[in-house]
Amino acid sequence: MEKYLGIFVLALLVSVFSCDKDISPDCPECGKKVGKVVERQGTITYDSTAGRYLIHSHIPGTIDAFRAGYLCDLPTAYRETGKRVIVSGTSYETTLRFPTGICCVDENYCLTLSSIKEQ
Repeated sequence: MEKYLGIFVLALLVSVFSCDKDISPDCPECGKKVGKVVERQGTITYDSTAGRYLIHSHIPGTIDAFRAGYLCDLPTAYRETGKRVIVSGTSYETTLRFPTGICCVDENYCLTLSSIKEQ
């Protein structure tokens, strides 16, 4: 009996410590950590399909390519469509896709904010 208890405890410890720590802690539809966003300019937009705010920004060096960063924790003071902001934070994979109302959204990701300020 003690042998099985030892194996169970070992299996439990392995499963607890092998969990992926790079997954967004409290943001639905977000997966593994992708990278950092530093001082990115963008515009607050609302995706009514997903029911979430996002930062819509132009990808530098392109003519018509954009990225959509779905926000996990947008402060109430910034929940205004069209507001120009500068954000920093951590980006995560997502299954969310911005509707076709905006042309050429080439990147979609979730974003947990470390800072936000009006532009």
